[in-house]
Amino acid sequence: MKVCVFGASGYTGASIYKLLKETTDVDVVGTYLTEPTMFDDLYKLDINQPESFSDFFKKAQPDVVVWSVMSGPNEHELVDQGLMHLITHLTLQTKLVYISSDFVFTEGKGPYDEEDPMSKLPDDHLLAGYANAKVKAERFITKELSNYAILRAGPVYGENKIGKLDERTDKLAYHLRSDKRIAFRNDLVRTFVHVDDLAAVTVEFVQNDVTGVYHAGPDENQSFYQFMRQKAEEFGYDMNLVEKDSEEEIVNQEVPKNTSLDTEKITKITKQNFR
Repeated sequence: MKVCVFGASGYTGASIYKLLKETTDVDVVGTYLTEPTMFDDLYKLDINQPESFSDFFKKAQPDVVVWSVMSGPNEHELVDQGLMHLITHLTLQTKLVYISSDFVFTEGKGPYDEEDPMSKLPDDHLLAGYANAKVKAERFITKELSNYAILRAGPVYGENKIGKLDERTDKLAYHLRSDKRIAFRNDLVRTFVHVDDLAAVTVEFVQNDVTGVYHAGPDENQSFYQFMRQKAEEFGYDMNLVEKDSEEEIVNQEVPKNTSLDTEKITKITKQNFR
């Protein structure tokens, strides 16, 4: 089986790529855009450039494609160009595993299951570029393809397979090491998923024939404040250094309150035990 990982040098993509390299009977190739790359054998590729993308894809000829590219405010460009280029190259036999986000539920009234309708933010919202592009991507995939798996995930945390820590936990550890207080919101509820658990379940979907939309993560939902206090205790620091942040917000910058995910569906078809 030949697998291509787009975004193999990113935080989540690197764990997926490394795990696939360690998987028997899998021949994996990966792409990156900006230096420095996390691996020596990745291909530098701007997936928004149709000619170079086409040349790369025709040479790679993957059986499965993993899309783990994340670009924040530039997510719309990734969807309108890169993802569109990809879909035009996929055959009926080529499976797409697309890493999506809990931010497709912008009304923030979770927990959500896979059948709940997605929603968008107003175009002038600070987070609209990322959230609305994910909604657009999912709708396009489900309309145009049949051989796909969409894995939605909440905040991804932990040390990945090449030793990189997520930005939030890294910031937490930095403050706690210096006995500095740090504050997180208690009104923002999410389903936090460890990066290696997300990578492992992605590899399962690469190897199986399961298709559709799935929520990846544990069955526990927590606020950022609760989660970070728990991490502080696990790290061996004083959890009381983690305080509740202000819940005041600026107009057009309000964050969806509860985008937690009901993960019961995925537990029925995967061997992965989410921590």
